Amino acid sequence: MAEPSRQTRTWQWNWVAISLVFYLLFYLLPLYLASMVFPHNLTIPGVWMFAGVIIIAAFSGYLSKGVTIWEPAIAGAGLVLLFIAYHVLFVFRNMPTDAILGALIWPTVIVFGLSILGAWLGERAQRLFKSQSTQSS
Repeated sequence: MAEPSRQTRTWQWNWVAISLVFYLLFYLLPLYLASMVFPHNLTIPGVWMFAGVIIIAAFSGYLSKGVTIWEPAIAGAGLVLLFIAYHVLFVFRNMPTDAILGALIWPTVIVFGLSILGAWLGERAQRLFKSQSTQSS
């Protein structure tokens, strides 16, 4: 009897890069603009800090071909690391090392988890809508 072939999952690194660009353009830029327009109201930026990660990851998962759940999560974690590196290098130069690690770990874990949730929702929507479009054809 023939042995079933194993499908090996390959990383789609182009979707890590595309997701990172999506995060920069559609996540960080709106956060920056909202903080400029509403400097004393943190409700809009606060909601977008959580919802935006899920929405951007879902958008990436929906647009990509194949299953890309980990790719937006890696891009989200990379975004947090870039954001914190910027602040450590240019804003908080004299910050103690343990504070830097504390500031780095939790946001990375949270964004990584929210990105996985969003990408999973995007993949689910892709499967749902693509199966409906093939049934109607």
